[in-house]
Amino acid sequence: MSSPRRFLWAAVALVAVATPPLAAQRYVARRPSAFYFTGGIGGGTFTPVCDTGCFGDALNANNVLLVVGWALSPRLRVEGGWQYQGAVGDAGQGSHVASLTVGVAAYPVGNLFFRGGVSQLNLSVVDSVGVTEGKGGPAFTVGVGYDLFLSRTFAITPYANYFRGTLKNLSYSTVSTITTSGTVSALNGGISFTYRGLRMRP
Repeated sequence: MSSPRRFLWAAVALVAVATPPLAAQRYVARRPSAFYFTGGIGGGTFTPVCDTGCFGDALNANNVLLVVGWALSPRLRVEGGWQYQGAVGDAGQGSHVASLTVGVAAYPVGNLFFRGGVSQLNLSVVDSVGVTEGKGGPAFTVGVGYDLFLSRTFAITPYANYFRGTLKNLSYSTVSTITTSGTVSALNGGISFTYRGLRMRP
């Protein structure tokens, strides 16, 4: 075999060994996934009010926030979330309000976002009147936050949320149990931590 042919075959062999298979080449680059998860902690207040009978006191509370979502575009995402505010202090021991929400979040500029959605409420309050319970009330949720990205997949997000709704099945106990209707409003804020994984680029 002549020298030019030997050189050509050697070059082909070298390229074949050094180049990964096509299937491997297609999945080298990685990009942030559209799916994300957010968990946060903070504080706030919530105020239950009965239409008849019991009174409403603002209760200081700790706040827990959990959100999962999917980015439809860089500026719009759909998400589902759960907020829980547990009252602190002797008068509110064991009290809480919880909100299960489905909604959207929009980024009008930069990393600033606004969220909104519809919610389902759950309430349990222990105070000087007795025990107040409310389940299955419709509500709305609005909020604001700002993503501070530390990497392509991880962000710290200061946030503030407000939700308000009615509780049709609301009961409270003094000497006897009384059924009425009422409202709950809650305000909370804190710091959340957002993670969005990397996925292969096809």
